[in-house]
Amino acid sequence: MSMAFKLEKLYRDNFQTLVAFARSKGCLPDVAEEIVQDAFTRLNKYEAFDEIENEIAFLRTIIVNIIRDRFRRHKITPVLIDYEDLNDELKSDAPGPEASHMSKTLLRQTMDDINELPEVTKHIFTAYRIQEKTYQQISQENNISISIVRRHLRDAIVHLTQRRERREQN
Repeated sequence: MSMAFKLEKLYRDNFQTLVAFARSKGCLPDVAEEIVQDAFTRLNKYEAFDEIENEIAFLRTIIVNIIRDRFRRHKITPVLIDYEDLNDELKSDAPGPEASHMSKTLLRQTMDDINELPEVTKHIFTAYRIQEKTYQQISQENNISISIVRRHLRDAIVHLTQRRERREQN
């Protein structure tokens, strides 16, 4: 099977699922589609395509990297203004009411999902994802093994992913 055919089949069979994955990471629908297309473009340029064992996992990693790159770029890149195109009013970089409402709703839903976790899992998850502690630090502070830390993080991520997927299907 040629790489082009394999890539086309992969795209046809998984595009919507990967868009849903990008949306679960906080992307708006049209941005999510663009990111997935960018991911397939990067995959197409990847020289070791035949060595990839799990194309979907690889594409998800690419998608997460693209989202992170865009976030970093938007956070640190100054807004360029073409002074010839300015109207009387300057446009605000603040999100519009719809985007703001959507962000608040997503945050509230995520916090509700986190609060559903067992107390120990919630503690370990917030220590890792919010306080940015390492597995080693969490392990030592809680007097547990690193494998237990990993298990709690896995359980939290599975729980949060299932909740988000359930919401997206409704």
